[in-house]
Amino acid sequence: MYSVIECGGFQHKVTVGETLKLPKMDAKVGDVVTVSNVLLFADGSTIQVGAPLVSGAAVTLEVLNQGKADKVISFKRKQRKRYRRTVGHRQLFTEVLVTGIASGSAKADVDEKAKIRARARITALEARKVQQPKVTRAQKIAAAQAK
Repeated sequence: MYSVIECGGFQHKVTVGETLKLPKMDAKVGDVVTVSNVLLFADGSTIQVGAPLVSGAAVTLEVLNQGKADKVISFKRKQRKRYRRTVGHRQLFTEVLVTGIASGSAKADVDEKAKIRARARITALEARKVQQPKVTRAQKIAAAQAK
């Protein structure tokens, strides 16, 4: 069972137990969010395509994390004109876990084992982040000079 939802101007194919990063949402960690902008709902045998939305369908999401993506550098330059501009940007995101998909006629399909696996994956990633010490730029330069 899967569904295609529209969130933040983007379309996402989601299945129960999957984690994904969506554009920033106004929700706290642990909140449950229901998205009713379902464009397509597919059960094992039937497919419902909305015009533009599937009526009554909803996807339940649990907020796992709020964060910033990696920095993207934008660099502009003009040849022989002494013009250079560098701009950095970090996009805000909300990491969510898909806990249920409901069509207009059926109850939400909640897969408890998938939720447990996804939460274990997230805690393992957080544990790896904690174990790695933060290295400053000065330490990197000193290490490079020592080589």
